[in-house]
Amino acid sequence: MNNDEVIIHGECMVFKSSIPQKAKKMKTAAQPYVIVAPSETTGNHHVVDLKPGVAFYEYEDVLYMENEVETTIRCVVADRHDEITLSPGVYEFGSQQEYDPFTARLQKVRD
Repeated sequence: MNNDEVIIHGECMVFKSSIPQKAKKMKTAAQPYVIVAPSETTGNHHVVDLKPGVAFYEYEDVLYMENEVETTIRCVVADRHDEITLSPGVYEFGSQQEYDPFTARLQKVRD
């Protein structure tokens, strides 16, 4: 993956990135995964599996991950989207936007 490539996993977007100096490390002990894109309607969250060597950070409502080992992004309901392996690196997570012509504004894609 090049720095300008984007991984699309449903409405979740994953970018190669760097962690801002002011980012705070998240406490993830005893969690099997981190929700990187919540599902507002169906509960089928996009998640990244936690394991030793995978750490998450937050800064200004943006989620970052540094992984020293391969990990996966997947959905809670397995048949919704394919699993994607994320190679070691630093990633930033975002959500796709859509234009709502009735409200004349951009909004986060919801599932």
